[in-house]
Amino acid sequence: MTEIPRKKVTVKSVLAKKQRGERLVCIAAYDAPMAAIADEIGFDLLINGNAGPMSLLGHPTPLTVRFEEQLILTQAVNRVVKYGMKVAHMPYMSYNISGSESVRNAARLVSEGGADAVKCEGNRHTARHVAEIVRAGIPVIGHMGMQASRMLEQSGYGFKGRDAVEAAAIVDSTRAFVEAGAFAIILEYVPFEITQYLAETLPVPIVSVSSGPSPDGMYIGTGDAIGYSAFPRPKQAKAFVDISALIGQGLRTYKEHVLAGAYPLAEHTQHMTPEEHRRFLSLCEASAAHQDLNR
Repeated sequence: MTEIPRKKVTVKSVLAKKQRGERLVCIAAYDAPMAAIADEIGFDLLINGNAGPMSLLGHPTPLTVRFEEQLILTQAVNRVVKYGMKVAHMPYMSYNISGSESVRNAARLVSEGGADAVKCEGNRHTARHVAEIVRAGIPVIGHMGMQASRMLEQSGYGFKGRDAVEAAAIVDSTRAFVEAGAFAIILEYVPFEITQYLAETLPVPIVSVSSGPSPDGMYIGTGDAIGYSAFPRPKQAKAFVDISALIGQGLRTYKEHVLAGAYPLAEHTQHMTPEEHRRFLSLCEASAAHQDLNR
């Protein structure tokens, strides 16, 4: 059977999946090795989100992440990804002050970082800046529900939309982003009923992060999926493998081998020829004698 050539994921192909009733499968990608593996497997969206600088660089909250750090991680992903859509999260306050600054920062993630789209959190008030970014020709994905960059406003990272009023506000903000031109929405840590309602009533894909089984798509952080992060895995996230234990085992074995003198192996140790060794010692002795004369 002839293998069908893979095509680059685009805004058009993402929206087409929604129309055909096909699910998007999305994964976080913060560094080149992980992004290369994910792209080989074939994910639709490779998202460099808030958790990248947190899990890899040790930021305790996304509020301390510098724009340049997010940019550098986006560049790393861009260098190895060929097919998946590379989505770069816009860091805290990089798209909130003015429309012109929002466009400038989004453009840097595209022109310098290689992103195919940017991701913005926010509400109806933020939507006007999203519209400016879209108007400039830069695709935008919205992020609703639990918004890590707005943790102060939202009183932490907890579950959002439990009551009808808060749920309706999430729907209103999501609609505002779609009206502003966002071509997809990430919906994090909300009741399934919100996910279901938005997926049924909006023309763009609603991608779920711990928000129930969205018919449009699912997204998980790489660190959560494989157990690799500087911080504990959120209780709502499923680990499909735990590589932290394997890494720990390997590092412990390495330490034990070094202390026991079992590493490196003799057959892997390189040596000079006897002649070059004699010349080396002669040169070292001559150099030492010259230094003694000049003291």
